[in-house]
Amino acid sequence: MKALRIRIMGFFFILIVSGLFLTACSQRDETAKKKPDNPPIPVTTTAVLQKNIPLTIQAMGNAESCHTVAIKGQVDGEIMTTHITDGQEVQKNDPLFNLDDRRYQQRLAQLKANLEKDLALLELARSKEHRQLRLSKENIASEENLSIHSTNRKVAQATVETDKGAIAEGELQLAFTRIQSPISGVAGRILIHTGNLVKANDANPLVIINQVDPMCITFTVAEHFLDGIRENHAKGPLTLQVTPNRDLRDSIPATLLAIDNTIDRQTASIRLKAQADNPQRRLWPGMFVTLTLKLADRPDTLVIPTQAIQTGPKGTFVYVVTADKTVALRPITLAQEDKDDAVVLTGVTAGEIVVTVGQWRLKPGALVEIIQPKDLEKTTDKKKQGEKP
Repeated sequence: MKALRIRIMGFFFILIVSGLFLTACSQRDETAKKKPDNPPIPVTTTAVLQKNIPLTIQAMGNAESCHTVAIKGQVDGEIMTTHITDGQEVQKNDPLFNLDDRRYQQRLAQLKANLEKDLALLELARSKEHRQLRLSKENIASEENLSIHSTNRKVAQATVETDKGAIAEGELQLAFTRIQSPISGVAGRILIHTGNLVKANDANPLVIINQVDPMCITFTVAEHFLDGIRENHAKGPLTLQVTPNRDLRDSIPATLLAIDNTIDRQTASIRLKAQADNPQRRLWPGMFVTLTLKLADRPDTLVIPTQAIQTGPKGTFVYVVTADKTVALRPITLAQEDKDDAVVLTGVTAGEIVVTVGQWRLKPGALVEIIQPKDLEKTTDKKKQGEKP
């Protein structure tokens, strides 16, 4: 009887476990039936716009000084005074160096004394010529004596003019001992200091001064842009927007100055030069910059956000949302692209809806749900949580 009781209890235990297992399977099947096979994928979208947009060229370049002067001595002498320090900003005609001028002062004094002497001799020659002229009119002196005294007066006068020229040269030599800045700019490191002897037109400069306002920007673009640049530049100065490296402030306006006369055969590019006002010193010689050169305005252009563009094995494409809320892969051709917008030549039409966020989960024919950008992150997090086992 005891064995029979154990068998009956085991039979009922098996029935209970089987019932629980079947109930769980049934509930799982019902949950699976309720869950859709292809739920819509949340995305954000925008319409393809048609508007006027500037035709631009993106490039990289370097800022450089428009005017650089290597300061050298024009006369020999010892540096007596240095008026500037390394890196100091200077204005035009500011004093930079004073050389020993004692020799030039003495030389100038001698030249002035010679002038006084020769002026006295000129006055004497004029007096003698005047007397001989009076005697000649009275037929007392000969014409020969008059000619001699006239020549002596001319020689004395020429000597005076020579003395004046020598004095002007001496004054200029004396002025060269006071070295001034020929431009406004920033001085570099002082290369020859007080106490050193300076030679006229020495190979080594005393200091180098770079103009920093305005600043020039040199950059290169591909040679196939040359015709468009020359054509639009002939109509009027082209403008640029220059952004210094890692500068988050507004870009700096600039104007195209010159187009180089030779294309670089190795890089198939042409060098251009622009100029920008730099009162805040945001540009500095040698600084790396990015820039946008505006050629002209392009009317009735198809524009999409840059973030809508995808790249595949066959090139660039976008996902276009159709009327039944599915997406189609559409190859496109771009005319230009920047960090915000892209100009499309072919592939889409004005008014079509393209996906801007959420492309990573899409494939042709996928069903989508269009939501606001601020809700996309929340919806995506919920989807991911729901997919976790």
